Amino acid sequence: MTGGTFLATALLLLGGCGPNGPATYPVTGTVSYQGKPVPLGTVLFVAKDGPPSQPAPIGSEGTYRLEAVAGKHAVQVIAVPPRPGRPDPNVDGGIDYTGAPQVQSLIPTKYNRYHTSGIEVVVEPKTQNTIDIVLR
Repeated sequence: MTGGTFLATALLLLGGCGPNGPATYPVTGTVSYQGKPVPLGTVLFVAKDGPPSQPAPIGSEGTYRLEAVAGKHAVQVIAVPPRPGRPDPNVDGGIDYTGAPQVQSLIPTKYNRYHTSGIEVVVEPKTQNTIDIVLR
C-alpha cells in the first residue's frame, strides 16, 4: 500500500467515528443536594446500551448541559472543590500541596460512581430533555 493510499484509507476509517456514530440528544437540568444547588463539579450519564456522555461541568447555580444517547442511563456526580496548592516544578504533578487542607466532597461520595449512585434517568429521542438531579 502506498503512503497516499494508506492515508486515504485511514481518513475513511476515522471518518466513521464522527457524524455516523450514535445519535445524541441534548440534556439540561440542575443538580441539587439537600434542596440547594450544587455549585461545582461534573455530571456523567452512562448508558445501559451505548456510549457514555462526555463529562459536563456543573455551573455555579447547579446547572449542567450534555449530549447523550437515547435510553436508560446511570448517573455519576462528582463535586469536589479544587485543592489549594502552589506551583512547584520539583514535585510530581507540578503542584506542592504541603500544608494545604484536604478538600471535602460537597455531596456523599456514593454519587461519585455511576454504579453506586442509585440514580437512573431516561433520555428521550428527538427532543430536548430536562432532567433535574436531586441528591439526598
